[in-house]
Amino acid sequence: MKKLSQLLSLFILLMIALSFFTVAAHYFLNVIFIPVQELITYLHSSIFMLGIVYAFSEDKHVRIDIFYHSYSSNKKRSVNFWGLILLLLPFFGFVFYISLDYVMASWSKLEGSAESGGLPFVYGLKTLILILPISMIAYPIKQLFRKT
Repeated sequence: MKKLSQLLSLFILLMIALSFFTVAAHYFLNVIFIPVQELITYLHSSIFMLGIVYAFSEDKHVRIDIFYHSYSSNKKRSVNFWGLILLLLPFFGFVFYISLDYVMASWSKLEGSAESGGLPFVYGLKTLILILPISMIAYPIKQLFRKT
């Protein structure tokens, strides 16, 4: 996960630099770079989708539970186990199932940008929709078997 955090950090810095460049080029030079704007969107999507996996792996994800923090270690482990089995696995299994045809259709035609001069990698971006549930299913299961 350390390499993922470093990659995400790099993406964030790159996204900030490209955003600054895009705004400066637009206001000072009156030039708009569609591929750069799309690259910013790709980076943002990647940061969000992969950041979910990283936050979960580091146990830094949002918990909407007013009782969890006061639980013992055993009770927290039990809550995490049942949350994984009853919520996380079915949800991300459904996301994978419902997205598979959508992503495969994009790959089958090597979908590119709808914008003139845009990036030709929309299919790659849409692949993140499948990488997220695969990662969110695989990582907790790996951790579950590691602890038992």
